[in-house]
Amino acid sequence: MRRSVRAVLEVTLVFLGVIGACKILDSFRGVGWIARHDVVAIGAACLFLYVPLALLQISRREPRDYGITLRGSGASLRTALAVSAVVLPAFLLLYVLCRKFCFHAPARIVLPAGWSLLLIYHLVGVALPEEVFYRGYMQSRLNTALPGRVRLLAASVGVGWLYTALLFALGHFLIAHRLERLATFFPGLLFGWLRERTGSIVAPTLVHGLCNFTVLLVA
Repeated sequence: MRRSVRAVLEVTLVFLGVIGACKILDSFRGVGWIARHDVVAIGAACLFLYVPLALLQISRREPRDYGITLRGSGASLRTALAVSAVVLPAFLLLYVLCRKFCFHAPARIVLPAGWSLLLIYHLVGVALPEEVFYRGYMQSRLNTALPGRVRLLAASVGVGWLYTALLFALGHFLIAHRLERLATFFPGLLFGWLRERTGSIVAPTLVHGLCNFTVLLVA
């Protein structure tokens, strides 16, 4: 029990520290040179990426044991593409139906200008750092200490999976202070499931980036 409490306390404090630092960065978003050089986005990405890697280095833990590895990338890529082929069209269909029947408005799905660079940015600059932090460090750390796991669609998931998705949603809400950001709990569950299903963060990173890009098509 003591080990479980220590793990939950560790990831919670790290989460609060990183999100707090991101909030401080975000408060300077209006400063001219910070806005021009996208310092807020770069700083947040560095925090999500390097804080967990530093913690693993200090504690002498291997990143590959935390899913931060390219091992099995081929299988992860196939899984990511298969999941995206189901989830993303379903999201777009739901969006179109919601616009039509709930808001009586036409749906607009538009490919944004510079879409290729935006896709790369969301894969490398957003999805990868967040997946290293949440599904790599956080979910894996909780898995090592929290007992009780169940099988869900060929993946073994547990309390760490749920708690990580909760913090993932809470982090998005605390930074933006918009209630709809709490809905990221559900894609967080998907990303966490992919982490357990494939054994690495490759698949959740790919699906995460594609999800972000899909939202840009309708935003």
